[in-house]
Amino acid sequence: MADLATAVTVLDANGRAGVPSLLISGPGMGKSSLVRGLAAADGVLCKTVLGSLREPSDFAGLPVVRENGVTLEAPAWAKELVAGGGGYLFLDELTTSPPAVQAAMLAVALDLTVGDVRLPKGTRVIAGANPPDCAAGGYELEAPLANRFCHVEFTPSVDEWLDGMATGWGAPPASRAVATDEQRVALVRSSITGFVQRNPDALDAFPSSAAKTGGAWPSRRTWSMLAAVLPHLREDDNAAINTAVFGLIGEGAGVEFLEWRRSADLPDPVAVVENPDSAFDWQSRPDLVWAVLSGVTAWAVGRGTVEAWRSAWGPLIAAAEAGAPDVAGAAARTLTKARPAKATVPASARRFAPMLTAAGLMEAAA
Repeated sequence: MADLATAVTVLDANGRAGVPSLLISGPGMGKSSLVRGLAAADGVLCKTVLGSLREPSDFAGLPVVRENGVTLEAPAWAKELVAGGGGYLFLDELTTSPPAVQAAMLAVALDLTVGDVRLPKGTRVIAGANPPDCAAGGYELEAPLANRFCHVEFTPSVDEWLDGMATGWGAPPASRAVATDEQRVALVRSSITGFVQRNPDALDAFPSSAAKTGGAWPSRRTWSMLAAVLPHLREDDNAAINTAVFGLIGEGAGVEFLEWRRSADLPDPVAVVENPDSAFDWQSRPDLVWAVLSGVTAWAVGRGTVEAWRSAWGPLIAAAEAGAPDVAGAAARTLTKARPAKATVPASARRFAPMLTAAGLMEAAA
């Protein structure tokens, strides 16, 4: 359960990453006021939509016959967000939405698509719901929709409630989220790919209990969402990191991932590229070697330059020479597929030629 400041931080990180958030708290805890306050602080529009009062066509679009064919007309709230250049879309009381409406929300939640209209990039989608034990009737959250949100449970403290009363709920706590770069993205991706490589069953773990499908659980989608969100959180902000991890992949897989991440203590990809022979012990466990090389590859691909791509081969060569040629070879395949135009493989990487030829990549590496 997150405090208000942590909830705001995770909402902000999710928004920066383009990941929808689901705010979960008891009735009257201030979910609507919080979202309106965030929009006011950002100086953008906030549109609140209650699924219980809507039809599927209010999200999927209303078919309209025109001269050039049938179009899916977007509702007024979507057109207002488009006209305003984006803002906050608050899907209030999500679990009161019938299954047909929830199905229509799928494209809205993750793709920002309403009928034939696409909401402006940067539009932040936040939903609100009460915990199951506090919900009065309603519907279970369908698994496909639940898996598109980061579930953020929060309860404002007494002091936070008093501050809200004093400010008219117009001054939410400051976010601790940060801007990101290729280096932070690469380090996060290396920790996620390293964990999944060691625990492949955690990649897709659909809940065995129907009661849990409406919560957070690990899937290829939520792992990708986590890779986008974590770079926006400070490494020392454990409260926000835990909230994001548990809110996307669930508590079971989340605890295992956080423990693996802590014990792995992965090095900075840039440091590995600059000092491939000394920045990391290449005789470590294969999953750690894989994680480090994944981070190096992600950094090079994120930079997108010929220089970065060529320098990324240094750690691969060091790993192969230290006795991990299979792991280095797998990373080489990924790196070769992301080759920038006019980039050539360093002569020192010719040891990978047989493997690249077998993979059909030798032409690119020539």
